[in-house]
Amino acid sequence: MIDILRWALFAAELWAGWSVLYLCILSVAAILRARNPRFGPTASCSSPRSETGERHGATDGSGQHASFAIIVPAHNEELLLGKLLDNLHKLHYPVDNYTVFVVADNCTDNTAALARAHARVHVYERFDTSRRGKGYALNWMFERLNDDGLAFDAYIVIDADAVVNAGFLQAMNRELAGGAQALQGHNTVLNTVDSPGTTLRWIALTLMNHVRPLGRNAIGGSSTLTGTGMCLSREILQRFPWQAYALGEDYQYYLQLVQHGVRVRYVPDAVVRSEMPRTFASMRSQDIRWESQSSNEAGLGVAWRMFVAGLRHRDFVRLDAIAEMLTPPLSLLAGWALVTLIASLLLQSLPNVLLAAALVGGVAFYVGTGVSMLRPSRAVIRGLLYAPLFMLWKLWVHLVASRSRGRTSEWVRTSRNA
Repeated sequence: MIDILRWALFAAELWAGWSVLYLCILSVAAILRARNPRFGPTASCSSPRSETGERHGATDGSGQHASFAIIVPAHNEELLLGKLLDNLHKLHYPVDNYTVFVVADNCTDNTAALARAHARVHVYERFDTSRRGKGYALNWMFERLNDDGLAFDAYIVIDADAVVNAGFLQAMNRELAGGAQALQGHNTVLNTVDSPGTTLRWIALTLMNHVRPLGRNAIGGSSTLTGTGMCLSREILQRFPWQAYALGEDYQYYLQLVQHGVRVRYVPDAVVRSEMPRTFASMRSQDIRWESQSSNEAGLGVAWRMFVAGLRHRDFVRLDAIAEMLTPPLSLLAGWALVTLIASLLLQSLPNVLLAAALVGGVAFYVGTGVSMLRPSRAVIRGLLYAPLFMLWKLWVHLVASRSRGRTSEWVRTSRNA
């Protein structure tokens, strides 16, 4: 009986081992890429050209600048929207080459009026009680711009609770000129030290939205799309019109792109910082929305199709996306590693103990990579003391999300302080 338990435990450790190994590979690649931006492949999937063959963007000395539409989907965001609109007026980019559009979606507050009070902001109001959610709002906005004859070289989506660094458009313009067509900026936290919850969210987003995409781009893979701070060229939206309506609409659209071999380029110096809820209770709706991806967005069926297509086309982008898709959330992986270590000690099996210790060490190395890249202050280090509570919280969120997956794409505003 003991031998059966040891073999079962060994199988459980191997199940988690490939994910930990993958995260460690990404961590090493991210460190190397951070130290040397030329490490790994830099070429994009294709060169962004208009129907006339004209190349957009400029870092080649031509002095040209891509034209951008900055789209801000907003649902009852009167508390935070003004800060973003003020922020967008201060970008280091020619003002004639970018236009801000706010889509006030099913708002019952003063979001639309607040946006109209800002100069050079175009406001579109949408009311549709049956098709609610950010994905529907984006689809509607893209269609309105097309109907109005407003065409841009690229379209950027920024959430109303965020701000961007002054060089955001410059960084995106540079990558468009280099051949990228789908881009994702560095999505991180604005109010990092407001509470232990925001501190831990900062660390978690650094791992998910910086370490992983930096490492994946370094090995030739694709970044995911994280909803805010993403940039799509006109050519991409013509090839793949926005039809993503699930709770995880950004991830759904990313999967559509990567299944067709399109590589999303991560742009670490295009930084977007978002206001995060301060308490675990107010994080509830946001976390469940992030984790609740519909059954059509991920799963063995999608992974198998990408695997077959990846082999057929010899495409590493698709194969790498499978590894990312099947990697369990960090809270589950860390919990699993600790459980296997305790079980190995109880069974007094040295091979199991060594393998479980390697799992724990691998998870610690991955987390340590993110923390080292943050150059944390003392307040951040104090926040790490709440990590076990945060992990238990995330485990609960995964449980709730798994029960609600695919049921709705309802846009539920996250509760925040002014």
